[in-house]
Amino acid sequence: MTTLENKIFTLKQNHLMKKMKEIHFLNNLISDSEKIIPYPLSCEIINRPFTPYRNIELSKEKFSLSIKNEILNFFAPEENDIAYVYFYGGINDSSEIPIELFPLFIIKMKNISNWLDLINKPNFYCLKLFSNKIDKVIDISLLDNEEDVLSISMGLNA
Repeated sequence: MTTLENKIFTLKQNHLMKKMKEIHFLNNLISDSEKIIPYPLSCEIINRPFTPYRNIELSKEKFSLSIKNEILNFFAPEENDIAYVYFYGGINDSSEIPIELFPLFIIKMKNISNWLDLINKPNFYCLKLFSNKIDKVIDISLLDNEEDVLSISMGLNA
């Protein structure tokens, strides 16, 4: 991208962040974040290929405490460790916004459960979680053309 394109993209991302902060549950998550990683570094991390070793498809309503615990155990965190979180959705027109505009958040590992609650919020499309070394990935996404079926992939960065 050219310098002008980067500036325009940054302005668009700032506008998106403002819209996200207007939504109570997103504002709380953003406020609890340690740091926000903007484009282009966010895209480099989010788009890294990973090798899934476990894939699950299930309805949103069956996304239960046991699945949450499995996700938390996958990272085997210490409470003060950090994780990286990418969330696509949450606002009414998010499906019309380029996925690259959504930033990456650095959070305390102990707050992952709060982000997992986004799965049941309106306009949820994708949640990606990365371990503090960005070597483990969990991708939770809605299946195409399905409003209540989740695809959960757990794996390692290639």
